[in-house]
Amino acid sequence: MDSMILPEIVMAGVYDAQNVYKDRMRTPARTTTMFELELPIGNGGISYIGKEKQSITDNVIICAKPGVIRHTKLPYRCFFVHMIVSEGLLWENLMHLPAYIPIEGRDEYEPIFKQLSHFIQNSSPHRNILYMGKLLELIYLLSSLNNRISDPKNEIVIRAISYIKDHLENDLSLASISAYAGLSPTYFHNLFKKYTGKTLREYIEEQRIKKSTELLVSTDMTLASIAYACGFSSQSYFSYAFKRKTDMTPREYAENYFRKYEQ
Repeated sequence: MDSMILPEIVMAGVYDAQNVYKDRMRTPARTTTMFELELPIGNGGISYIGKEKQSITDNVIICAKPGVIRHTKLPYRCFFVHMIVSEGLLWENLMHLPAYIPIEGRDEYEPIFKQLSHFIQNSSPHRNILYMGKLLELIYLLSSLNNRISDPKNEIVIRAISYIKDHLENDLSLASISAYAGLSPTYFHNLFKKYTGKTLREYIEEQRIKKSTELLVSTDMTLASIAYACGFSSQSYFSYAFKRKTDMTPREYAENYFRKYEQ
């Protein structure tokens, strides 16, 4: 039977890179020495771990393993927990986690990160038991999620998602994507919703909005150019969909962003 060696919690809390690196666009590259689990707070810049990169959104958990080189394009704010575990079952589970773990919702994970954020080194033994229990629950949830993601049927959805993200400017119809996946439209749609919790249309619009937020704050493209680059049929529909999703117009979003991070 595999041994259960408990991790050592080194640090946990809330981290805002903007407060640490006020005059920089990115954090310095560094080599990690322990496991680092992070839940982003809001959308931000771009995370780089080894050769992988990911736009920072609040529906992904970041897992950096010991010995990898990482840095982050700002802004970035997150809940975090850093831990040391070097062998045993938990080490194996953590090593099998991908660097970026998509989550369908934050309801299961955010309360755990919030409780762990109160961890302090000189807390009482009874409090340490609570923190350890929460950390084990988090590792269990992430391992279970990773096992579901490894389901062969979900591999079809993952390939479809990758295709969608690479072709947001195209006309992404159910017929074309299901054909790409090699499945009937009805079967693919049901499979996609099962594994993502969203309809295909909802997911595509969500990804187009996310891409548009990145272009709004990182380029000088016009609204019309951004609309077409993200696959919206017109600037007016882009503005309508954007406000429906964010409660702001695209211009208001950009103004709020720069007001927040350039003071």
